[in-house]
Amino acid sequence: MTEKQTTEKWFVVEVLGGLLLWAFLTWFWDWRTQISTWVVSLLMLSPLLLIRIGERFRLGTSGWGQMVAPHAIASTLLAIGFFYPPSLLSAMCAVPWLLLRLGVVFDVMVNWRRFPIKTPGQLCFDFGFIFPAVGAAWLVAHRANWTPWNFDPLIVLLTAAHFHHAGFTLPLMAGLNAKAAPGCWTRFSCVSILAGVPLVAAGIMCTHFGVLPFVEPFGVTVLVLGALGVASSQIRRGMTQQTGWLVRTGFVVSGVSLFAAMLLALGFGLRHVIPHFALTMPQMWMIHGTLNAFGFGLCGLLAWRGATR
Repeated sequence: MTEKQTTEKWFVVEVLGGLLLWAFLTWFWDWRTQISTWVVSLLMLSPLLLIRIGERFRLGTSGWGQMVAPHAIASTLLAIGFFYPPSLLSAMCAVPWLLLRLGVVFDVMVNWRRFPIKTPGQLCFDFGFIFPAVGAAWLVAHRANWTPWNFDPLIVLLTAAHFHHAGFTLPLMAGLNAKAAPGCWTRFSCVSILAGVPLVAAGIMCTHFGVLPFVEPFGVTVLVLGALGVASSQIRRGMTQQTGWLVRTGFVVSGVSLFAAMLLALGFGLRHVIPHFALTMPQMWMIHGTLNAFGFGLCGLLAWRGATR
């Protein structure tokens, strides 16, 4: 067996093993807890599997993100922390994940010093490995039963999920599309996403405090425009990619899922302006969250992995 075949074999084992572990933990969380189980499950798909797949696109760099053992230990401890109600012990289980993500942020900044950023695509790609550190900090707060600025605990958990998915797979794949097909459209998508992710977070904060009500719908619109650009790039790549049908199907499913999920996000972000087009919060995390985690995130990352092998 060649080295390439061995690498591919272990990649398949890692993906299937990650999915089986995630499925088992989802069943266990449902048995142990009674609230927000699917939110926890969707959130944990990123540390357990998506981020590990995404780290492979940084091959050629070194640092915390490339070490398998620390990632496995930190993500497993984080999962164990959800076996228990929020407490200091549960928060301590989330701290290693936060430290790991901060280590990755340090790696990215060291690379910036060695190789200055020259394109929006590269900047967007790198921020895909920075934003999860913000989500990890919110995770520690949630597991410690802290409610920053008096946010509801569910909003704290959803904020962590936002930075582990919209803050990871979206800028990562926007950057990959910009590298593979440089152009005005892919550059606009990268700039829009880089601005949209923090704008949405700031908008939620403004809505919470009852000030500047236009910030949240504006931020959501900016982010959705960038995401629709990524969706169209993914679909076009699936239609034109000269690879196997599985890879092409993965790109198309990823793009269509993101397109649908972001239309739902736009409706929810404009709920104070056009209330009839907004889903309820539980409907959003069930439909929007599932489309982003599995349809866009998992299928998209596997398609890119197949295309860049």
